[in-house]
Amino acid sequence: MDNTELHYIAYDPKEIWLDMMVAYMNAGGDILYSGDEKEMLLRSVLADVVQIFAGVDNALRMMTLRYAVGDYLDVIGELRNCERIQAAAAKSTVTIVTNATGVSETLAAGTALTADGAMFYLLDEDIALSGYQQTFTASVTADRTGSAGNGLLSGTPMHMQTPHPAINSITAASDATGGQEKEEDDYYRERIREYGLASISTGPARQYEAAAKAVSSVIVDAKAINIGAGQVGICLILSDTTGAAALLEAVAEALNGEDVRPLTDTVSVYQATNIPYTLNVEYMADNSSATVQAIANAVDAYQAWQENTIGTPFNPDRLMASIYQAGATRVLWGTGSNFNGGAVEYTPIAENARCKGTITLTAIGG
Repeated sequence: MDNTELHYIAYDPKEIWLDMMVAYMNAGGDILYSGDEKEMLLRSVLADVVQIFAGVDNALRMMTLRYAVGDYLDVIGELRNCERIQAAAAKSTVTIVTNATGVSETLAAGTALTADGAMFYLLDEDIALSGYQQTFTASVTADRTGSAGNGLLSGTPMHMQTPHPAINSITAASDATGGQEKEEDDYYRERIREYGLASISTGPARQYEAAAKAVSSVIVDAKAINIGAGQVGICLILSDTTGAAALLEAVAEALNGEDVRPLTDTVSVYQATNIPYTLNVEYMADNSSATVQAIANAVDAYQAWQENTIGTPFNPDRLMASIYQAGATRVLWGTGSNFNGGAVEYTPIAENARCKGTITLTAIGG
């Protein structure tokens, strides 16, 4: 049992075993030694008792937002009217040009098309081939869920998994969009916490933000901004900008429902403005792999903090402090370092913007 976490039942197998031994001897039993058949029987009983304690404790923990995982977390979310974002397959359209074969036939729904031989897209509906030369557009869906399906770009040449004499050419007519992974427990847990105990009806900023995040796990952050009387701007940061236009449309549709927004609000949705920065970090430290890795981890943590929240001021001092704490003995901003073309210093930014840039690390001699 991990005593660093909250438990509803405290138990120690060693203490339980001692109590069992004492109870056995008080009932007239002999002293037991390792390997004795009675001792082995009591050990098996101990295992059952400990398992019961652990099971009850775990069941109680799964009823809490802090510790619930998997289906148990889904239940908590459902009780709060905040369901987990499920995995979805990317969708696209393709332009198919056929040859004149003189044979009428059907290209069945589920026929696999591919651009690279690794990711396949399946026809959504049957297509009737007249036997004459034709050009038509058809909808397709990736053969698996996840963001990997969003990699198909408009204009990409494709071919059938199994060649067909009637098909002359296949080309992606639009970018594939909508593919996403199932929402992870940690992200879902935080969204349930933000969503609150009651059903969402927007109005307050945090309710608009929670409703926007519920549309897709691709949305890293959302911020509601008052842009005028009855005018609400929803600013988003996306972890993957492939198919961004379709996602912004989906968020706008979700927030403009009559059962969601106040009647007088008009909602517009857009991505956060990126303010660029470049930090060429020169540092002195020992050459141990542990220190080098700790410094790299500090940079990753800083970028996640700096870039994944809308309106966070540019704060290079925080990065420098983190690198020192990781083991560096000196830290300098190298040539070419800048924030939006200016000095590298603490700088507030607009409420609808976020800092987005690059950081390079260079070890220098002492």
